Amino acid sequence: MSAGIVALAVAAVLLWPGSAAPVAWLRRDPDDGRASAVTGLTVEEVADASVLLALALQSGRGLTQALDEVAGVAAPGAAEDLSRVGAALRWGRTMGEAWGYARPAWGPTATAFVVADAVGAPSAQVLLDAASTLRETESRRLEQAGGTAAVMLVLPLGLCFLPAFIATAVIPLVAVLVGTQLS
Repeated sequence: MSAGIVALAVAAVLLWPGSAAPVAWLRRDPDDGRASAVTGLTVEEVADASVLLALALQSGRGLTQALDEVAGVAAPGAAEDLSRVGAALRWGRTMGEAWGYARPAWGPTATAFVVADAVGAPSAQVLLDAASTLRETESRRLEQAGGTAAVMLVLPLGLCFLPAFIATAVIPLVAVLVGTQLS
């Protein structure tokens, strides 16, 4: 009996997932250097950075200077994309090409910059509108996801609780009623 327990304890120590696990595929090391260099980017971060860009442009900053300054204070994912766009503009890329280096979440902001650049209009108000559009779109998407989640949460009720209720309450009640009627 005790030999079996010792064998189980040794097996647990050897196979326990962690940095000391002898089996390589069981090791869980979050800082193993294979993490992606690209950080996450949320729609809210893009909208915030778009508002900051608009404010920087309204204050008289040049486009590349505004991109660099906002990249310095924005969330890491937004800062990475803004730095790429600023570098592309400094290298002489067109506005459309420069925004091609940013992730797709920047779509409305990139469109605002490209359109403002094409017509020669100030881009600050267009950026504020783009940020508003981003927030409204994300809000609608979250509302729809919440509605879908509410519907999906009803499925366990129908598939698990209802049969359990029938098995524990209705069937015994019917059995008692049938038993009293037959006797």
